[in-house]
Amino acid sequence: MVRRRAALVCAALLVGTAVVPAFGDPPQPTVLTAGTRAPLAYVVARQGQVEVLDSVDGHIRVEADTGAWTTGAAVAPDGSRVYVVNGYAGTITAVDAVVGEVTGRINTGVQLARAALHPNGERLYVTGSDVVAVVDTREFHLVAAVRVGRQPQGIAVTPNGDLVFVANSQDGTVTVVDTKSSSPVATVAVGGLPQNVAVSPDGSAVYVSSLEVSDRTGTVSLIDPQTHRVRWKQKVGRGAGSVAVTPDGEHVYVALDGEVAVLDTTTYQVTRIRHDARSLAIPPGDRRVFLACGKTTTVLDSADNSVLTTFHHSALDSTPLHDNGRGFDATTVAFAAHR
Repeated sequence: MVRRRAALVCAALLVGTAVVPAFGDPPQPTVLTAGTRAPLAYVVARQGQVEVLDSVDGHIRVEADTGAWTTGAAVAPDGSRVYVVNGYAGTITAVDAVVGEVTGRINTGVQLARAALHPNGERLYVTGSDVVAVVDTREFHLVAAVRVGRQPQGIAVTPNGDLVFVANSQDGTVTVVDTKSSSPVATVAVGGLPQNVAVSPDGSAVYVSSLEVSDRTGTVSLIDPQTHRVRWKQKVGRGAGSVAVTPDGEHVYVALDGEVAVLDTTTYQVTRIRHDARSLAIPPGDRRVFLACGKTTTVLDSADNSVLTTFHHSALDSTPLHDNGRGFDATTVAFAAHR
């Protein structure tokens, strides 16, 4: 195991394999855009475990354990690495997703939140302690820290890799960061407590979930990535969790309190379905929506929101990864982006 330590001190940095079946419903056909292969799903548990699953039948390809409480994850474009944010421990852990070994750690010394990768896979962006830490993934070390708003949480990179959008949960704002200069170029007010960010596959829209303090009403704001202005804002229900956009850009999925909101981006109509998702994700070029629901990962067809299949993680507690008294509580599901 390679260990690298780097203090995330703002004052200094701111100047610049056996296959194991996942028991569940019978495998369902994939629902993909023509010519797209079914991707692997990278499911991360709250307690630090990682499972790399076949997204069709739920078979586990690889297992790993980062050993600490997790708050976020990002997957290399070729799927060979998973970067896990062990938020409360203040570490960023690199996992070889082919053999299931931890290959590196960065100790930041501060509490961390979420992560996003540049499309070329060479820079990892991690939120925490009023900054975005920028990591060189080739050498796996910190190269910069960018001052953003207070208590940044969700983060997303545009498909062209030019901009990073950061949800500042205590400011009611979103910071726009230029990736070439690693510096903020705009601050966008969205109100409430911004939580998570997603960019449409064509890069034309940035969606931000936000939470009203008074009654936990959740909203979604659309930011124009060209003008850095809010085009519209829509209430979606109670709660404001992770956000994902369908490949055609027509629907936005938002994890709420015990529900999932489906927002039509043209009519602004909101449909809510009963799923207690800790987080959700949509693979590139894929109609399926993956919900991390603790003991299960549920797969929906975004055409009608029907359940295609459910992978039951709790049935795997006898495998080596789960035989540690902690079980498996899926809180994050992620996919590799297309190069």
